[in-house]
Amino acid sequence: MIKDLNVQNTMVPILNKIKKDCFVDGYKAYDAEAFGLLLSKYFKWDGDYIVEASFHALEDANFHELHKRFKKTYEDWLDESYEVNELDWNNTASPLHY
Repeated sequence: MIKDLNVQNTMVPILNKIKKDCFVDGYKAYDAEAFGLLLSKYFKWDGDYIVEASFHALEDANFHELHKRFKKTYEDWLDESYEVNELDWNNTASPLHY
């Protein structure tokens, strides 16, 4: 319990600063929004790292089935996106157009 309190005591000022500095004036951002912004900025908008962090968070919170389904969905999405984004080397267009 003491470790959990330390995490909250550390994060609250950070989240409050993000809410104050990163959202438009007058908007009341929720902690989850501010944390999401922190997460995306920390990982420099790299979706793979953001998703991996989400996997670990779900596991830590004992949402094992959700983690499993999310991971499967993400892996399926990766397979589909790689198929769509592969270069068509038979195409005569310049690769710079991709």
